[in-house]
Amino acid sequence: MGTLANISDRSGAVARSLKLDGDALSLCRVVRLLTFEMGQMGALPVGEERLQRRGGAHLRQMAMYVCHVALGLSLNEIGQGFGRDRTTVAYACRVVEDRRDDADYDAFVARIERLAIEIVVTLGLGDHG
Repeated sequence: MGTLANISDRSGAVARSLKLDGDALSLCRVVRLLTFEMGQMGALPVGEERLQRRGGAHLRQMAMYVCHVALGLSLNEIGQGFGRDRTTVAYACRVVEDRRDDADYDAFVARIERLAIEIVVTLGLGDHG
């Protein structure tokens, strides 16, 4: 397995080529934990006061987005993994995508995407290629 640490492709090519073997619930749990821990470490973009106030909700939206875009999980799978409806997941993805125009925010989400993919591949939950 090669390293995916420098992946910055947001087009979905990575998600399409990543064949996931793990169950959606476990994958969602890993991404949710990763996202929340990075948020707690102070890795959030500077000046994100609104994000700080909404904290947990927005970090959960980011995690849902990463599960969909980087790992290619369906909205239904993500909804089950997070205990939410697929329409809530779709809304979360729209919210995060709309905010990615901000360079710092985009860099934060891209870091989570890269780490999520690397963790999934390293743990053998997916096979890239």
